[in-house]
Amino acid sequence: MALFRSSLLLGASLIGAGAIALVGAGAASAESGINFTPGNDGLLNSGTGNSGILNGGFGNTGIANNLLGPGGLNSGVANGLFGGSLNNGIANQGNLNLGIANIGTGNVGLANVGVLNGGAVNVGTLNYGLIQIGAGNFGAVNIGNGRTGLLRVLG
Repeated sequence: MALFRSSLLLGASLIGAGAIALVGAGAASAESGINFTPGNDGLLNSGTGNSGILNGGFGNTGIANNLLGPGGLNSGVANGLFGGSLNNGIANQGNLNLGIANIGTGNVGLANVGVLNGGAVNVGTLNYGLIQIGAGNFGAVNIGNGRTGLLRVLG
């Protein structure tokens, strides 16, 4: 009787271990976390192919990317919050921005608004430096178009 009971316990243990191994393998190949839609990794993601926390859209990694608007492939925190794609950094809106709080397309740096600006607090197009307003400015605190240098304002 003891041999029968030991054999029964060993068999049950092996079956249980096999079932646990199969469940573990299935979980490793599927999405993980608690998400609003399937195909995501992390916590509270919607859309598809997102990894992190509270990402919407598609293919985002990080926290709260495309949370309220369409888009995808953002990386960082709160990029494309109201819409946008291919942003990297923090709180970039639009497309192809890199840095912090850029709005528009192709901006690099901090708080640039417009298209293809680089540096900090530039507004317009193709400005590079610090506090440029207009187009094609380079330097610091220039207002107008095509200005270079320091403190060139409308003239």
